[in-house]
This record gives sequence, C-alpha cells and structure tokens, in this order.
Amino acid sequence: MEQIRRPAPFDSVPSYAQFFVLFGLFGVCLVGFSFLGLDIATWLTHTTMGQLESMNNLNDPNVISGLKIEQIISSFGGFIVPALIFALLASSNKLEYLQINKLGRFSTLIIGGLLMLCAFPLINFLGEWNSHLQLPASMKDIQDLIKSMEDKAGAVTDAFMGHQTIGGLLENLFMVGLLAAVAEELFFRGCLQKLIIKATGNIHAGVWITGILFSAIHFEFFGFVPRMLMGVYLGYLFVWSGSLWVNIFAHFVNNTTVVFLMYLEERNIAPKKVEEIGTNSGEIIYVIVSALLVIGLLFVIYRMEHKKTEISIT
Repeated sequence: MEQIRRPAPFDSVPSYAQFFVLFGLFGVCLVGFSFLGLDIATWLTHTTMGQLESMNNLNDPNVISGLKIEQIISSFGGFIVPALIFALLASSNKLEYLQINKLGRFSTLIIGGLLMLCAFPLINFLGEWNSHLQLPASMKDIQDLIKSMEDKAGAVTDAFMGHQTIGGLLENLFMVGLLAAVAEELFFRGCLQKLIIKATGNIHAGVWITGILFSAIHFEFFGFVPRMLMGVYLGYLFVWSGSLWVNIFAHFVNNTTVVFLMYLEERNIAPKKVEEIGTNSGEIIYVIVSALLVIGLLFVIYRMEHKKTEISIT
C-alpha cells in the first residue's frame, strides 16, 4: 500500500513569505551560532572574546585556532541549520527538496569541477579589474571603510593559510573547502535559488538574483563581480544537473585548489602567486584561453544535461 505523505507546513504559504522565513532563520541562526562559536572558541583556546573580535594579534596561534573554531561553528549554524529547518517546513521530502537525493551524472560532476580549474585566470583577471573600481567621491568614507574591512578579512585569511603544517592544511581543507561548499550550496542553491525562481517564475532571474545575493553576503565589494559570476555558474549548474552534489563538488574544487596552492607556494613547491595568473602584464592570452575553455565546457554541460532530459521524455 502506497504511503500517503503529509503536506508540509509551508505547502500553502506564498513564496515571498517563505523568502522572509528563510532569511529570518538565517539571521537568527547566524547570530546565535556566532555567539556560541565565540563562547566555545574562547573556552577551548583560553582566549578572550575581545582578542577574537578585534583580530589584532594574528601571530598568536591560540587566536588563529579560536577564529577557526568560531568560523566553523558559525558557518555550520548560519547556513546548514537554517537550510535544513526550512527544507523540513517547505517539503514533506527534504532530501528531494534540497535535491541531494541523487548524485547526478558523473561526467557533469567531473566537467563541472574541471571548469572551476580552467576559470582561474579569468576569475583572477576579473578580480583585479574589480579591485580598482571606485565609488563616487561623495562616498569616499564608505569606500575607505569597506577597504579597511576587506583588508582585515584578508589578513585573517592570510593568517589561516600561513605557516601551515599538515594538520593546519587538513583543517583549512575542511573549513574552507568542504564545509563552506556544503553550507553555501545548501542555503543558496538548495533553498534560496529555488524560492526566487518560484517567486519570479523565471529561471534566469532566479539564478542571477541568487548569484548577486551570494556575492553580496560575503561583504567583499572589491571582489564582488567574480564571486557573483561564480554564483551564477553554480546556479545554472544546479538547474541543469538537478543535483546539489554536483554543485558541492564544483564549489569544493574551487576552494580546495586555492588552499592547496597557497600551501605549495609557502613551501616553494609552486611558483609564488599562482592564484594571480592572468592579472600580470602580458598574460591576457591566459585570460582569453580561460574564457574560451569556460564557454566550451559550459556548452558541453548544457548539451549533456539537455540530451539527458530529451532521452527521459522519450
């Protein structure tokens, strides 16, 4: 006898109302788990909240360990927890709603990750261009504040990645590579993009708006454009593949590559500033080749997934 599913609490709730619920959950969870993360970090590393919040003494291993613990807990609580709660409210089958009930095509998984690697020179070029954008003169104070905040965040990242032992490398691969990929894809593609597509009735609007929000929530004005385009790519990858695991893998490949390259650079195994290829004078050819590869691989993924849809219909 076929089991009858009970309707989810949000079955009859308009999509715009669900949008506010999702961001309400996000705000509450992010604040709550951030404070919890600070409490746990200070307890485990014998530091103070002032030391962690000021981020002034980044040469202290205890401060770095505390900041890592706080980031892990806030990432888990701020993105994964609200996504799972929302999926429980939005669907009687949360795995199907988040589209983690199937792995997707293996070929799409591999090509999706390969595209991330091929995109590095293009992304680096766009990041360099974005870093020189200026706000109007009347907003100079705001621009200086944004620049100061981004410089501080960059210093923390450098401290995380600097002087990595094997243990430190594994920590960063988990925190920056795996956890960030799972958390952000669950929230942005698994929940938010689906809601925006439903609200607008347009897949492209949903993908681009989610990409903009994905970049905005990182609070990096001088890196906004390349991160937005990465979010747009992940958005279309999710639409075409129908599997969140494909997205998580592509996101993981991007983040892990950066962490691993910085580890190799520090040990002089890889040339310095490999992640800046495409930004130096005379390297426009790398950018052009990167762009062509990205376009070509996008077309391959689209055709493979479109063909799969045609086959399933027939």
